[in-house]
Amino acid sequence: MFAKHIQKCQRRFISQHLTIHSTNSKSPINFHVDLLKVPSNFGYYSGRVNRPYNEDRWQASVLDLQPEALRAVDPFQGSSKQENDTFSEEKILDAFHGYDFDNLKLLKQTSRTSEPTYEKSSPPINRTVFSFGVFDGHGGTECSTYLKDHLFENIENINISEKAIEDMKKFYRSKINGYWKRWGRKIGDVVYRKTRAQTAVEKEKGPKQIRVDEQDNEEEEDNFIDWEEFRSGKKLWTVIEMMLNDNKLTHWEIFKLRLWLGYLFTDLQFLTWENEANKEKKTSTKTNESDAVQYRLVNSGSTCTSCFTYAVDWEENDTNHYFYQDNVVSRLVVAHVGDTRAIICDKYGLAHSLTKDHHPSNPIEASRLRRFSAGMIMTDSFGEERFLNFANTRSFGDLTAKDIGITSEPEISEYLIGNSRMIEKFKENSKNKQSLKDNDVQDFGGEESFVVLVSDGVTNNLSDQEIVDLIKTNFNNRGVNRGNPSKGAEEVVGFVECIGGDDNATCLVIRLGGWGKWPIEDRTGKLREERMMDTRYNR
Repeated sequence: MFAKHIQKCQRRFISQHLTIHSTNSKSPINFHVDLLKVPSNFGYYSGRVNRPYNEDRWQASVLDLQPEALRAVDPFQGSSKQENDTFSEEKILDAFHGYDFDNLKLLKQTSRTSEPTYEKSSPPINRTVFSFGVFDGHGGTECSTYLKDHLFENIENINISEKAIEDMKKFYRSKINGYWKRWGRKIGDVVYRKTRAQTAVEKEKGPKQIRVDEQDNEEEEDNFIDWEEFRSGKKLWTVIEMMLNDNKLTHWEIFKLRLWLGYLFTDLQFLTWENEANKEKKTSTKTNESDAVQYRLVNSGSTCTSCFTYAVDWEENDTNHYFYQDNVVSRLVVAHVGDTRAIICDKYGLAHSLTKDHHPSNPIEASRLRRFSAGMIMTDSFGEERFLNFANTRSFGDLTAKDIGITSEPEISEYLIGNSRMIEKFKENSKNKQSLKDNDVQDFGGEESFVVLVSDGVTNNLSDQEIVDLIKTNFNNRGVNRGNPSKGAEEVVGFVECIGGDDNATCLVIRLGGWGKWPIEDRTGKLREERMMDTRYNR
């Protein structure tokens, strides 16, 4: 009876397992592997360093979705109640009185604050999207923990529709207002730029109108949509459907739309949970002063850098085609908010940053904010620019600054990684060539060694090349069996601790096909040695 009850209440959230198929046709054996228990492929390490507690969080999972699909696989099975809800589902829905959300099932999960349940069987191979993320919390651990528990689940399960976009627009304009009121008036412009669908749109755009009918009959007004109606969002979905029907929107654009909506939806969830949780704390405080319980109200935020990868080309007889294999071409998408960072090590052992910190000194951020919040960018006593008292101009949470332009909209960049010969062949294909150009997909020549995701507790103390060299040197010194990504991540955080880092430090190392094939060269070895000596003498 007890076992049946557990089975009934279990619900699939996300998976951390993948299925590895045997390449031997005579003995077709499948292995089910937990992603977190394969240190040779993925490594992670996090430390509080010199802080009293650690606000960093991280996550890794295997998503069950088609990158080109608008609608997600419905994962909701069994009961919709969670025993550890901090407040009832009814209160959450009451907070959205008047809203009929297209993603109502996900909205009902707002109050869940526990670690997601992980499915033990991986998705089918053609749906395998690997995701990794690091979350650097501030003002408490509530926001970074919430992202760990919900972000990838939302990206996997969110349904993309006209109503879903309108729901988002309505929430941010009415509940947050300020910056978001202007944002809502140009939602069409925002969406087509974020997904890099502007090339497809602009091909159909005349001086003031977008053609929505292939027939060249200018007497029929229905053949055109006014450009301003599209920019304001009134005819946004009409244009999106037109591009879908004409195969002008593919997985290159649709997956980015999924990421963009998933990030904003998760922020919506957290802000709602934070508001309702604080209401609960205020009303539950006893009035008798001698018996009063002091509650710390939730007022936290978090930065986030995530990377997602899935195969786009592989050899015909490849039964796995995972991103870390030799003969596979994969798409790597980086979604970035704040000052956590993604770094890739190429086949020569050189570090390349895949993100730019969202600080007020960032020209893109300064331009975005000055249009709405002129005069709020200032310099502190250390000479660093701040947006009011915020170091980051993009983050999750931070409700008190949401209306003046703090946003969780991710800056998205994408790359081709994998076998160099296959990448060149993939790029030569005429259809692929246009998609790669329209979406500004870059590459580093193939045979990349690994990707690193780190919090600013690492990057404040180490350069990108130092981080990469620490991981490479650890492998070179320990050998193939012991010098794995897990030990490399530990080495990076350990070095930060040794040289006197003063912030939480988290490092994720994701193995790629060129792992261990880099030249035996430590470009920053002498520099790191000097830093270690300086630290020792200054103590």
